Amino acid sequence: MGQPTPLRIVDEVNVLPAVNAEVFAREAAEAGGPARLDLPEGEGAAAEAFALGGAALAAWPFEHRPPSVRPTALCLTRDVLHLPGFGAILSPDGAVLRASAGEAVERWPDLSGLPGAEVVDGVTRLTLPDAIPTLDRASVFQAWGGNFNYGHFVLDCLPSLVALDEQGLLVRYPPIAPPLAAWQRDLVAMAAGRPVREVKAKVVRIAAAAHATSMDHYLHGPGDLLARTRARILAAAPKPRTSGRRLYFSRRWHSMRVMVNETALETALRARGFEIVRPERLSAAEQVRMAQEAGIIVGPTGAAMTNALFAPAGATIVEIQPRNFTSQWVWAAARQAGVEWRGYVCASPVDPGAVAWRHRLRRGFRFGYEVPLDDFLAFVDAAL
Repeated sequence: MGQPTPLRIVDEVNVLPAVNAEVFAREAAEAGGPARLDLPEGEGAAAEAFALGGAALAAWPFEHRPPSVRPTALCLTRDVLHLPGFGAILSPDGAVLRASAGEAVERWPDLSGLPGAEVVDGVTRLTLPDAIPTLDRASVFQAWGGNFNYGHFVLDCLPSLVALDEQGLLVRYPPIAPPLAAWQRDLVAMAAGRPVREVKAKVVRIAAAAHATSMDHYLHGPGDLLARTRARILAAAPKPRTSGRRLYFSRRWHSMRVMVNETALETALRARGFEIVRPERLSAAEQVRMAQEAGIIVGPTGAAMTNALFAPAGATIVEIQPRNFTSQWVWAAARQAGVEWRGYVCASPVDPGAVAWRHRLRRGFRFGYEVPLDDFLAFVDAAL
């Protein structure tokens, strides 16, 4: 094992020189760098139709306007280390590029979760194995959250892969990722039309690497890069067989955030012609096609609502948000599909004793909440 190296986080914008497209292309062709190409970012479809409601709306912490678009840059680096399972790209002296590790940093602000990392006297140090595989060139697109979360994979990782592909980088810098699940491989094939090299090693050296800063929570402010990613996926996905479906995405079998009266809500929605769906039981292609067939999608906030991105223009998304777990990311995805988003904010949490024991005993349980049925159903009826 090598000597422990102290880690520090640096911003790509501060350490990689900005160049124009011509210089960046030349640097990429020659495996040069370091270099950064700031990409123009538009609003995409940017549907502005939205509505907000719910008894707890006053507690919603955001402005009542769509989230702002975040800038994206393509980055070239040389002679770096990469931890595939965490997204992190770092120099041999311990400088970790923030965007590559942004999602891991949210989980471990001190980077202590990285393999081989240890905190000593308040400093996180990384000890590397003696034998590290070396790659000549590679593109990195897989953020930590994308390893297990459908939303992060679709909204952070795939746009990063597309951004690299649009600049012709994937040919010279073959994409790599940690071992993928079948649904991830299917989405990569739809978005980029090529497989990725799956790397089992915890650490690799890359002589020349490329990545996009959209790896870092692009879902919170996507622009037309996400719209183009959507277009690619829809072009390759199975074509819709019908239209106007009323869908409810159930979370009754999830124990992290528990809607204590979800069964009653599902019963009421069935009476309105809704199908109760568990998207996690479907393949990626089936989820995309299902969303294309929707006229309205209703569901609690969660990864399944990522499929709002694939709904057809003119559809409506109704998202239930507990007061203590609010966000704008589904709204942001819906905008890029050109669909209407409606957010309903309800009081939360309830007394844990109101949550069924089978949920409370499961690992990962956070809280329970209750949707006021009459008020929420009136909110849904207004969208029909």
